[in-house]
Amino acid sequence: MSDRDASSHAEAGVKVPKEPEDPLPGEVEPTPEEDAAQAVMQWLTENPDTNAGSVCILRDHKTVVVYWKGDPPADLQRFVAGQPVPVAIRKATYSRAELVAAARSLLEANKGVISSAGPNDDFSGVGISLSSKAPETALAALRALRAQSEVPIEFRGVRDVIYGRPSSRTFD
Repeated sequence: MSDRDASSHAEAGVKVPKEPEDPLPGEVEPTPEEDAAQAVMQWLTENPDTNAGSVCILRDHKTVVVYWKGDPPADLQRFVAGQPVPVAIRKATYSRAELVAAARSLLEANKGVISSAGPNDDFSGVGISLSSKAPETALAALRALRAQSEVPIEFRGVRDVIYGRPSSRTFD
């Protein structure tokens, strides 16, 4: 409907509905935990540090956690203390840089076998997915890879990367 049509409706005495101001039923408002996690992620983006890990909300949907290698800066501690919900800072075993380097190395050394690799949420190691086209010996090779790796490796499943995103083969 054009602006002219809308104005002619109003002129004709036809009531034109307005956009609702409140959320519609079924719309999802962020939780205070999601707001706090987003605020902490924004702080980390604006204050980059090689020891920064990840920010996540645990499965209880109430606990916001920041993973950090070493001692977190006082500014971060003050920032999380000011959030409307509790935010815990937990020690990360590895830094983002260490885990990204390990993940890249694993991908390069295992082309066609490992389809994706990246830091675990808690920065305790690297999670990997195997390609559905990997040879049948890939799982045995994964055991050997775990023994040789400098960082722990977690197997996430068999997934293929399509258009830059992992795609689970579970639903085929």
